[in-house]
Amino acid sequence: VQAVGIVNFASDKASMTWQSFDEAKLAQLIEEDKLIFVDVTADWCITCKANKALVLDRDETQQFLAASDVVMMQADWTLPDEAISAFLARYNRFGIPFDIVYGPNAKQGIILPEILSVNAIEKAILTANQ
Repeated sequence: VQAVGIVNFASDKASMTWQSFDEAKLAQLIEEDKLIFVDVTADWCITCKANKALVLDRDETQQFLAASDVVMMQADWTLPDEAISAFLARYNRFGIPFDIVYGPNAKQGIILPEILSVNAIEKAILTANQ
């Protein structure tokens, strides 16, 4: 499903609100020293689905991101998208999953491992915000 506007993924206790990927908005948020988590995903990406189910949808992850006031931005690459392809290429990536965290001390971004973990996300957010 192509993300348009805001998409909510809910769990039992917490929910994250994802903004659709917009490079101009991302640049603006980086300049404003916001914490941003960008998730490039697709419906056909099995690893993306595993990351979502095992890490991103976990209450622990959602509560940490909400408490840290992280802007959640999702790039849906289910269908070919030139802007998303160009974004990936800038990081020498040509496949997904691709997750990156930006913040006041990480304006170039901290690239997360393809197989996400709660610990990796928390560490990147804390590092980006120091």
